[in-house]
Amino acid sequence: MEARTAIRALTFTWGERQVLKRMGSIEGLENIPASGPFVLAPNHSSYFDHYVVEFLVNAVRGNPTWFLTKAESFERPLSRVWTEAWYGIPVDRDRPSPTTIREVQRVLSHGHCLCVYPEGTRGDGVELLPFKAGAFRFALSAGVPVVPLGMVGTSSVLPRGARRLRNTQVHVAFGRPLEQATEGTKQARSEQLAISSREAIEELIGRAAANASGARDTELAARGAALVDALITDGFDTAGRLAAGRLAAGTRRRLTYLTALYRRTAPDHPDLNAQRVRLLGLSALEAPLPLKLGYAMQVRRGAEHVLTSVPTHKDAHYLMGRWHLGSPGLLGGSTSAAIQHFQASDASSPEGDTRAVAALGDALAAAGRDAEAGEAYRRVLAETPEDHARAAGRIMRATEYLGRAKELVA
Repeated sequence: MEARTAIRALTFTWGERQVLKRMGSIEGLENIPASGPFVLAPNHSSYFDHYVVEFLVNAVRGNPTWFLTKAESFERPLSRVWTEAWYGIPVDRDRPSPTTIREVQRVLSHGHCLCVYPEGTRGDGVELLPFKAGAFRFALSAGVPVVPLGMVGTSSVLPRGARRLRNTQVHVAFGRPLEQATEGTKQARSEQLAISSREAIEELIGRAAANASGARDTELAARGAALVDALITDGFDTAGRLAAGRLAAGTRRRLTYLTALYRRTAPDHPDLNAQRVRLLGLSALEAPLPLKLGYAMQVRRGAEHVLTSVPTHKDAHYLMGRWHLGSPGLLGGSTSAAIQHFQASDASSPEGDTRAVAALGDALAAAGRDAEAGEAYRRVLAETPEDHARAAGRIMRATEYLGRAKELVA
């Protein structure tokens, strides 16, 4: 194992903890592309910026963010190894070398994120430095989106010249991808991107600073829970494990971390807690037998806790239904209770969300209530949007059940 890989492996969990410990409000993380290359353009006031960006983006996408880093950071051996370990790419601020250009092309061709600080160096955390138009040429050359990011508080966590991290909060706000001109010279388009990104980042810094008051914690937590929910659904293995509802271990781990980041400012938010419980349930499916019981009891307690605060919570009812359907009677599992929870989840679900209906069909079939199960599965076929990430699995289950039922009647 080469040095950079070893350093990253040894310090990854430490870095996650440092960011989690200091994370405040998160706004707009759903604005970064879930896949594919893009350029992230944040303000820059601390070396801690790198780690905030790295772990937030990785939690959503599951791949690294690479950083254009001043060439001086690669001059001394220890600094070079550390910077390379944490995805630094050396760049001459005035004239990028062919090696830098090739590295950037490699990063973007692999579908990764490239972080470019438009200021070119660290500011004081108060006023933005002048933006360099050249920072945007990579995005224009590759034809990839540019996402602006405003951060406040990182310069307090690790001020210039400090050696230890301070225990203060960081607040972040991601913007929507910037519009890019399609006409004019590359220089002119770069300059226009520099202007529009500065305007966007200034606004986002203001939003992040305002969010530090906590006034929008509930709203931002709900948006975070919706993002986690979408990422869980998108992460199911459609190549063969969709019907079983498995999720890769690495995906479960990073989405559990993402949920924890959002819970820093809203630890009791029911939607976030429901997603946390959902991830525990998915972990239980893959856990060895001795650990399944522990996971199962955590799922039940967690779902019941959510229902205590929100008795009609659709996700908590769904999780309780799955718990009852999958647990033996000796532990309290009950098919009739599962049916009741799935019915309650269905009643609270928006139009087109057939997750609870599909599960209700499973529970009714397990109870021997075949006519009602058939009715539920026919609803799945009629109401599931074709473009939904789980449509294939639900439609397959419904079609198979109705096909078997038809054969029995015949």
